[in-house]
Amino acid sequence: MIKRPALILPFLLFAQPLVAQTEPLQCFAAENENRVAACSAALTNTNLPAETRALLLTARAGAYATSGERALAIADYDAALALTPRETTALVGRGKLHEQAGNTTKAEADYTAALVIDPALAEVFALRGASRLKRGETNAALADLGEARRLNPSDAATQTLFAAARLKSGETGDAIASFTATLDIDPKDAAALRGRATAYAREQNYPAAIADFGAALKLNAKDMAALEGRGMAALQSGDFVAAIADFSALAVLRPEDRSPLFFRANAKLQGNDPLGAAADFTSFLGQHAGDTEALMGRALAYQFTGNYLGAETDLSTLLTQHPDAAQALVARGYVRVMAGKYADAATDLARVADLPDAPPEVFLWRYIADMRSGHKGDIALAAAAARQPADQWPTTVMRYFLGSLTGDDVLADASREPGAAPARLCEAYFYLGEAALILKDATEATKLFKAALATGMVRYTEYAGAQAELARLEATAGSPKP
Repeated sequence: MIKRPALILPFLLFAQPLVAQTEPLQCFAAENENRVAACSAALTNTNLPAETRALLLTARAGAYATSGERALAIADYDAALALTPRETTALVGRGKLHEQAGNTTKAEADYTAALVIDPALAEVFALRGASRLKRGETNAALADLGEARRLNPSDAATQTLFAAARLKSGETGDAIASFTATLDIDPKDAAALRGRATAYAREQNYPAAIADFGAALKLNAKDMAALEGRGMAALQSGDFVAAIADFSALAVLRPEDRSPLFFRANAKLQGNDPLGAAADFTSFLGQHAGDTEALMGRALAYQFTGNYLGAETDLSTLLTQHPDAAQALVARGYVRVMAGKYADAATDLARVADLPDAPPEVFLWRYIADMRSGHKGDIALAAAAARQPADQWPTTVMRYFLGSLTGDDVLADASREPGAAPARLCEAYFYLGEAALILKDATEATKLFKAALATGMVRYTEYAGAQAELARLEATAGSPKP
């Protein structure tokens, strides 16, 4: 145990005259707001033993620390420790103040010195463990917090810190068990609920994560960490309505921070509200101009609303910052196809096609851009098809474009795996529609693009491509004849 000032009071009573006896007592008995004055009065007695003076300085330092006067508190702890270097109360008190000031090296030195004197101080193991955890020294933190837990197994705060260290070290299963141990002690420990929820989310157990975040929010409806965590878990689980609700509530609680709008925009984009997503991304970019993820997100939202100029502008801004950003280059190539800028699209997609890990879809879109701009695309597509496994989608589409398979073959291959069929059929109908346009069969192309939209795969690029082509076909059909 850390020594308490009261332990030497009997010595004071017998060793000093009456006035000298009462002044230290007043120091230790006074409320915090009066303790500084009482301790200062007692310290004017020059005849006090060193041990008594050290305890008075320690008591006054504690009062200063409580009042937020860190420099005065540290000075008193320094003076006390100069008189009695083995006083653990002063060492721990000073260590905490160094920690608050961000001087973790000095804080750890004080905690370690206290533990050398008394290795049974569970609180100090916990303090040093927490400090090490902040600095990223996870293994050392686990050792300290494990010892603190052994010394005081009923302390929920220590259990929570130990679990947090396990989570930080990537031991999610062990972290869940440790957070559960905390909650067995205190079912209303909000930090443990949030921690376990985070661990569940990392294991992709989103229902359990949402339940724990929800339990934390029942304790405090304005728990912003729990609200953000639940929103993220809902977003990752595909419950976009719940995610939007949580991020909206978070935006109200943090009106100066537009980060919740970024996450809400992602939920809206995935939940088929591209207009709402674009508005949220725009608001976020007002505070974080040039943010690459927000620019990419807004470009995708614009793409799905048919604002191809806006999408191209955002992607070009992103590429100005990061010229080799392959994802942005691919997206701009696709958008340029949708906008009818086939030559520019072919240039973008050719750059991506030269990368060693270019996805096969890039070669299909490049072929479309080349052919629609009046250039031959067969050679590049044939080289790509030769590198693709024959049974891997969308090799069938490549071979169809090259003339060795039929449209029925493509549709049959797209339907081969029931789980993937809706998405692949959307892609297949789009590519077949583009082939019809290359052959200048607008009627067949219109039918195929409508079939692509009928799949309902609204978040697929090929769905957006089919929308763009249909809009262009309808505009052309409605144009007066020259």
